[in-house]
Amino acid sequence: MVRAGTGGMPDLVPPMQAATGDMPSGPGWAVEFAWDGLRAIAYARPGRVRLLTARDRSVTSAFPELHVLAAKAPRNGVILDGTVVALDDAGVPSRRLLMRRTATQRPGAGLVADVPVGFFVSDLMWLDGESTTSLPYQRRRELVDDLGLAEQPVVLSPSWPAGDAGHVLATARRYGLDGVYAKRLDSAYQPGRRSRNWLRVPLRQSRQVVVGGWTPASPDRPDTVAALLLGVPGPAGLRYVGRVGLGAGAPRAAVTALLPDLGTAESAFAGGVPASVARDALWAVPRLVGQVEFTEWTVGGRLRLPVWRGLVAPEEVEDGLWDDGFADDERWDSGESEVRTVDLDGPEEAPAPAAPQPRVPEQEPAPRVVPEEQRVQARRLEQHFVYNSLNTIASLVRTDPGRARELLLGFADLTRAADRPADDTITLRDELDSVRAYLQLEQARFGKRLTASIVCEPGLDELPVTPLEVLAQVRAIVQEVVEPHPEGGEVTVDAAADGGHCVVTITETATGRTWTVRPAGATL
Repeated sequence: MVRAGTGGMPDLVPPMQAATGDMPSGPGWAVEFAWDGLRAIAYARPGRVRLLTARDRSVTSAFPELHVLAAKAPRNGVILDGTVVALDDAGVPSRRLLMRRTATQRPGAGLVADVPVGFFVSDLMWLDGESTTSLPYQRRRELVDDLGLAEQPVVLSPSWPAGDAGHVLATARRYGLDGVYAKRLDSAYQPGRRSRNWLRVPLRQSRQVVVGGWTPASPDRPDTVAALLLGVPGPAGLRYVGRVGLGAGAPRAAVTALLPDLGTAESAFAGGVPASVARDALWAVPRLVGQVEFTEWTVGGRLRLPVWRGLVAPEEVEDGLWDDGFADDERWDSGESEVRTVDLDGPEEAPAPAAPQPRVPEQEPAPRVVPEEQRVQARRLEQHFVYNSLNTIASLVRTDPGRARELLLGFADLTRAADRPADDTITLRDELDSVRAYLQLEQARFGKRLTASIVCEPGLDELPVTPLEVLAQVRAIVQEVVEPHPEGGEVTVDAAADGGHCVVTITETATGRTWTVRPAGATL
């Protein structure tokens, strides 16, 4: 129930909960992304911010960068419903990174800088002395959109009309999210209640995978399991597709009991396993088959956000999964499968990760503008770019929905491009499409301060290039040269043949400088 506070603003408004369901048909609904993060209610007034989880536990000190809400709060306060999100190098919400932040209630400056978070706002329960819970959702969204909160690290989660549901679902899948929300436009905010006026529509795929090894929870306890190493058989052998943690109870016990007897000194994965995973891995004869749910395949062929569903009986193994008879082993768990979940809102103490994981080195930040002829590679989508893009898209939904749809698809494509392996190759056409999507997003934000054009000489579209090689240089020019210039500028990208090689020339008018990129491998 709502708990009264001092000065009129409530001390506690329990968050409304969504029911699970299918995407509704017909008008009268809005569609939002379901961000993978920590649900939180922000109580902000000038000079003070409180952040409470869905279970009313304070996490205010855990996220000091979100105290900026105090500077934007009206005199008599505001209460916002949102999600704390940590982004990975591809600009996609990362539960692993968020768990690093929630491992301590008072993170040091180094951790805050290393793993920044944002607050993705989706609803409004109190505004400047008045409760807004009885207002329809559509009106609450209008009010929150007009508060002027859309500035890093605060993001207004885009809210789309029901007619764009198909578009939003497709984009959510491409972006790697595991669900969307459907909300009735005329529904009130019902504190603490679960209602079918809010529906969570899951976006998950399911498939069978092979267990090829595990990482132990502790080097001193090799028989314990922190994560299973998963593979998919193919013509070249067992291909590594990622790792997944286990839930508590019978599913964990069953797998933990079986794996030691399957231990082997050699990896069954063809093509190898990332060094950061292989360093602590213990290998297993690939005889166990499991079921996982996941959001999508990454460009690099990995399962995104896999969730362990349990072991699969030999007679239920799908035809074609095996090509070497490993399915003859009769040891399997007939018990109830349990979905793996990570409770970021657990006990009063900030939750620690379920088990230590090998730290994956962070990617280098985007480079500053470099001299001509020097190849630039930067794989990270900077947090400020991601937040600026989403806030720009959210603002255009009301004024120019067609352009907002186009920009959202471009944004999703950029995150997929950033998620490609460093040693992958794509066509020059695909690389220039990423450059075009990036420039369109920046043009929407800069307005008339940025104009851009891209020209590619005929016959070069299919040349192989390294992903983001051209895009990294264009981003550096826009952010380091054009953006600081008071009048902005024009950026032109021209791909042409130069002897037996392709050369991409980038020119900007703010300073009149020109850069060239010779994409590796782009020979005629």
